[in-house]
Amino acid sequence: MALKALLRGCMAASIFLSAPLWLMATGQALAAQAVPPPAFTGLKKTVAVDLFGGAELTAGQVASDGMTAMLTDVLINDGRFVVVERQSLTSIQTEQQLGQTGATTAETAAQSNRLIGARFIVKGAITKYNPSAGGGGVNVGGFGGGLLGAGASSKTATVTISLRLIDTTTGQVVSTFNGTGSASSQRADAGLVNSKGGTLGLNGFRETSLGKALEDAIKKAVAKIGLDVGKIPWTGLVVDNRGGQIYLNAGADQNVQPGMAFAVFRQGETITDPGTGAVLDTSFERVGTVRVDSVREKISIGQMVDGQPPMRGDLLKAQ
Repeated sequence: MALKALLRGCMAASIFLSAPLWLMATGQALAAQAVPPPAFTGLKKTVAVDLFGGAELTAGQVASDGMTAMLTDVLINDGRFVVVERQSLTSIQTEQQLGQTGATTAETAAQSNRLIGARFIVKGAITKYNPSAGGGGVNVGGFGGGLLGAGASSKTATVTISLRLIDTTTGQVVSTFNGTGSASSQRADAGLVNSKGGTLGLNGFRETSLGKALEDAIKKAVAKIGLDVGKIPWTGLVVDNRGGQIYLNAGADQNVQPGMAFAVFRQGETITDPGTGAVLDTSFERVGTVRVDSVREKISIGQMVDGQPPMRGDLLKAQ
């Protein structure tokens, strides 16, 4: 009996002594996972986000504009894209028109013809949604001034989305990406009303099982977009040529750095389909190379190092 007690004591001591080592290793692993990825230093692609589709599959739990906002946030936080606004384009144009009519002061009027063009449009849609892939608990209704008739049980949802990357010049679908996400949440269901009779807002929706699963799926699809877009050559445009100073339509916002060199191309013959008028091919002639000397937020200034002087609208390609 004494021997057994001694052995039990030794085992307990071993477990006790090894516990700090296990906790230390676990903490180091968690710390390693928490380290954010290095900032993206390559040239960024400019994208616009189209209205998200497939909202009807969620039975009204979130509107298309809410999912579009979530996709926009993920693209911005990814760091590899410059995201330009398109959902509020009508409001932006209205503000610009106010300045043109003299309704606002000249100093504060919004300038027209300054919108940044997007190289690509990202269009997303929910293709599959399972609101009850798992979960359990007891549904309780009427949380005081909060949700009415909401379920407080644990919910696990799975959702699959499709993202399409569309070239704005040709209208061609460059790539398609799918992402499937799943998540559990203790929060009440998103599609139910609050005390004021409205559905949950975007922030509330993010905490639901559907919101977490959707964000998970979007992040996975955007990661695939980053890999595919990275294979497509970066392009820009010559804005102006002023006394040998070449102005480019990309700056620090797209990670342009002093010393970078870009090949300059001039558009030549365009071949169109006689039946549809669609552009089938466009020829480009290389006219030279420009090297960046200085960079501002949205433009860069450089000079030609070889070839003939460029013209406004000439195409730039990263070397």
